[in-house]
Amino acid sequence: MEIRVALALFVVLCGALGGRTLSDGAKRRAEALRVLSEATRRLRVHMTSMFEPVPVALEHADCELFSMVARAMEGGFSAEAAWERVEKRATKRGGILDSLTQADREALDRMFSGLGQSGREEQDLLLSGVAEALEGQHRLARDKLRESEKLYGTLGLLIGLMLALIVI
Repeated sequence: MEIRVALALFVVLCGALGGRTLSDGAKRRAEALRVLSEATRRLRVHMTSMFEPVPVALEHADCELFSMVARAMEGGFSAEAAWERVEKRATKRGGILDSLTQADREALDRMFSGLGQSGREEQDLLLSGVAEALEGQHRLARDKLRESEKLYGTLGLLIGLMLALIVI
């Protein structure tokens, strides 16, 4: 009987942890969007106020993704071409952007396709618009995270309890 109770408690714990694991994708997405929106704001300052060239400004934006794009620009590649090379690695499973949705990636596509292609005012408008879009996506991601934490946490616990009752 003691073994069954211990097994039942173990099953309940596994169910609760499994539910929490299911919401991890939403957590990764919210965090990635927060970092990207902050980095886009910093990039805007470095490009439009400090007049830094695109690769240097990307490095100074303090974002792993932007640094990857800056390194991919070596050899004379445009920001758009560098982004295309980096995007494949960053968005595949296990990449730093694997949890982003299509709408999230479209904002990044828009930014990198126009980065360094026009004057200061146009770059300011582009980067401000992208930062706002990413912040909007971040708000949606936070709402989705709260919802998924409640849903999957409760669901995992209930499934664990149900299995525990079967074990006992």
